[in-house]
Parts: sequence; C-alpha cells; structure tokens
Amino acid sequence: MIGVSARTKWIAGLVWLLALAAGLGWGWSRGLSTPEILVAVHQVISTHPLAPLVFVVIYTLRAFTFFPAMFLTIAAGSLFGFWVGLLATLFGENFSAHTAYGIASFFGTGSADDDKAGQRLAPLRRALRVHAFPTVLTLRASYLPFDLVNFGCGLLRVPWPGFALGTLIGLLPPMITFVSFGASVEFEAFTANLDDFRPASLFNKTQLLVSVALLAASAVIVWFARAHQRHLTRH
Repeated sequence: MIGVSARTKWIAGLVWLLALAAGLGWGWSRGLSTPEILVAVHQVISTHPLAPLVFVVIYTLRAFTFFPAMFLTIAAGSLFGFWVGLLATLFGENFSAHTAYGIASFFGTGSADDDKAGQRLAPLRRALRVHAFPTVLTLRASYLPFDLVNFGCGLLRVPWPGFALGTLIGLLPPMITFVSFGASVEFEAFTANLDDFRPASLFNKTQLLVSVALLAASAVIVWFARAHQRHLTRH
C-alpha cells in the first residue's frame, strides 16, 4: 500500500504541474504576463455564479489527487470572500474528509501491528477507538496534515460518528483561519497596480489581523482540547 500511495502522489503531482504549465503556456502564447494570467483566472472564477458549487465538487474529489487542502481553503476566501468561502469550504472539506476516510476504511484492516512502529502507535490507536470524538477533535484543531488524519482514521477503522463530529467541529478553527487569510488578499489592488506592485498592497490589513487573532484563538482551543483528551485517556 505504501508503494502504491507514493507512486500515486508522484503521478498526481505531475498532473498538477502539467496542468499549471499548460495554463501558463496558453497565457504566454497570447502575450499575457504571469500576474495577468492569475488575475484573469481569478476574475473569471470569482464572478461565476456556479463557481462555489464547482469548488465544493473539486474539494471533494481532491482526496484522489493529494492536492494540499490548505491551498484550496485559502483560495476559497480569496475567490468568494469570507462568508461564501467559509460555507463552500465547510461542505467541500468535510466531503473530502469523508471520501478519504471511506477509501481508507475499505482497504484498511484496523488490526494492530506487531512491529515497533505499531507498538508506538498503540496508545493513539486506542485513544482513537475508545475516545474517537475528542481525539479526532484534537488532531483536527492541531493543524495536522488533513489527509494524514483522514486516511489514518479510515485505516484504523475509527468509529464513524466520532470521526464525523470531531471532523466537523475540529476543522472549524483552521478552516476559519485560512479562509480569513484568503479573504485578506485583495486581488483588485493587485490588478490595479501590476506595474508598481508591492506585496503589502496585496493584503487587507484588517482581515489579516483577524486571521492572526483567529490563529491565536485556535491555539487556545487546541490547548483545552488536548488537556481534555489527556484527562479522558487517563480514565
């Protein structure tokens, strides 16, 4: 399984690079600069009425491509604004999580390994099975890699109700933070100042400060969630 997974990741990465190269090549052949290509794509997507729905579908299918979920979450805020971006990401990210969980559950056995790695993972495996909700909640809110938690919980056959609820609530702190960060990107200012672009002009400072505050709040939530999870595992 490990070899297949690694090979699949390489293939998926190659496909994304080829798609990016094709898009840039198309724009360059028409005399557009790279910033102008990005602005054109951003404007087309952000103004299309069906774009949020297509985004949810793409996010759901992302589980098969291994494209970093964080980039899509940030893109949602930039493309659709904070509230619409948050709603689209809420559906897309949860659908993607359950898709990966379902794939891993189908192929996984959930059995304990006898090697040293399996023994080291035994406490986490036990916590995920006995206290699925608080453990998944802690893993989600801790900003751990999205797919690692999804596939890991599926392979270990973590009870679905605890996984679903822990995912729904635990994803909110990082989701809100990254969508807010994406919403702080002002592509209008970027478009208007292509000839005299400064990185500082790309961000809405107020929204960026909100993102920093949300990140701090997430850290507090993680601390309380971990404390609660440790308390449960001791009893």
